[in-house]
Amino acid sequence: MHRKCHSRQGAGSDVCRRGASGSIAVIELGLLRRTGAREPSSVPTPDSAFLAFLAVFALLIVTPGPDTALTVRNTLRGGWRAAWFTAFGVGLGTLAWAAAAVFGITLLLERSPLLYGMFKLAGAAYLAFLGLRSLLTLRRPIDAERAEAPAVAGGSRDTDALRQGLVSNLLNAKTGLFFLTLLPQFIAPGDPPSRLVVMIIAYEVMVIGWLALYGYVVSRAAQRFAPGNIRRWLEAATGVVLVGLALHIVVA
Repeated sequence: MHRKCHSRQGAGSDVCRRGASGSIAVIELGLLRRTGAREPSSVPTPDSAFLAFLAVFALLIVTPGPDTALTVRNTLRGGWRAAWFTAFGVGLGTLAWAAAAVFGITLLLERSPLLYGMFKLAGAAYLAFLGLRSLLTLRRPIDAERAEAPAVAGGSRDTDALRQGLVSNLLNAKTGLFFLTLLPQFIAPGDPPSRLVVMIIAYEVMVIGWLALYGYVVSRAAQRFAPGNIRRWLEAATGVVLVGLALHIVVA
């Protein structure tokens, strides 16, 4: 067969090469089935772009910011359980921003300085509100705070931590712009939708896992090295950080 192919000229040789390529493809497919190897599919596999995405977004997650400060504050107030609910609230907020970026909603923030400014001021006001609440704990007697603790423990405190994590993240317009500008850098035009889904899930796992772990470390350290009065001062310090972040958001 190959001798006849080499003896032909012109268009006939092109047909022969295509026929040979087709035969090779059929043979390779047969080998895949015989050896049990997987055939090509639309399921995304880790590649250089995906690994770069994990590295870039992991760096953004571990960089201290409003989410980290809020997690520390709530951990000092309610322990590791409050840290977990805060992290879950932040995760819900980032999931909403990711969906907004995918469907193009965050383009409104990019194209409307007024809308972006409104989000920025609302987010700053909310952080300042939480920070001032932490600062006011220093004015309360520690006995009164201990007496009130059982009334707000459990479900109420968990709900507060979840709501604070969610609201603070939803009011952080920079999160939406991060997704809008960074996600397209790691997606090619021919990539399947499942790739984007896997990337968002990976981000959610990283952000919730990191904040929960961070809160756990802070909780254990506070229990061991910071008795009640010192913990109140640490909570007040996180309040100062939150107010400072609010001012930075306003002037940035």
